Amino acid sequence: MDILNGQMIVVVDVETTGLSADFGDRICEVGIVRAQDDQVLDTYQTLVNPQRSISPGAARVNGLRDEDVCRAAVFAEIAGEVLARIDAAVLVCHNAPFDLGFLDAELSRLGLPWQPAGVIDTLEIARRYFNFYSNSLAAVADSLGIETPQAHRALGDALTTFQVFRRFQRKLAGQGWDLVGNYRTVRAQLEDVILPPEIQKAMAGDKAVTITYIDARGDETIRKITPLRVLAGNGPTYLVAFCHMRQENRHFRLDRIVRVES
Repeated sequence: MDILNGQMIVVVDVETTGLSADFGDRICEVGIVRAQDDQVLDTYQTLVNPQRSISPGAARVNGLRDEDVCRAAVFAEIAGEVLARIDAAVLVCHNAPFDLGFLDAELSRLGLPWQPAGVIDTLEIARRYFNFYSNSLAAVADSLGIETPQAHRALGDALTTFQVFRRFQRKLAGQGWDLVGNYRTVRAQLEDVILPPEIQKAMAGDKAVTITYIDARGDETIRKITPLRVLAGNGPTYLVAFCHMRQENRHFRLDRIVRVES
């Protein structure tokens, strides 16, 4: 296994206005950590004006409000800083298609090409090689005894992802596993990702997932659903799914789904 001893890695996390860049959601915070072995070399964090409202579901998770980001720089103003840190670097993310999908959408919107040297997804590693009670970043960190004082904020999650990655390196060292996946191009890997990966897989395989959903009153419920199709128009985007609790098809606003577990 290439455990990248002595090689610099760049850990990336973004907070967003919702779950899908393809449905118009945008980045509202970026956190980046450059590290080598166990040493953090430097960090970068900035709020971003997404030029649209933060959805209720996203705000419930990251705690950011429209007034927190309305005076921040738009992504075009910080794109050079971000690109200088991620282009041609080995990137580490927890759920890489999500974070890199949003970054790719923002950079593509500005016509800025980029290509990482490789991508390491700690979520994929957790699923393939471990058996955590949940594969969310917070649950994995908890299982590994890693403190998460700034959970669901970009830099805090990037720092947590770095600690998780280092634990994975040590635990898997010498077992012959290859952690680094080289992408042909980021867009080639991500252009078809228009939904959270768990929902995509469920739709492809006619399988159920468990979602945490915030209803119109702000109440949180946990539902087991089988996703069927997506309804997108000028207004909110809806996921049509069979609700196992209600035993009928229901419409779920995509921006109110705050967590998905397979």
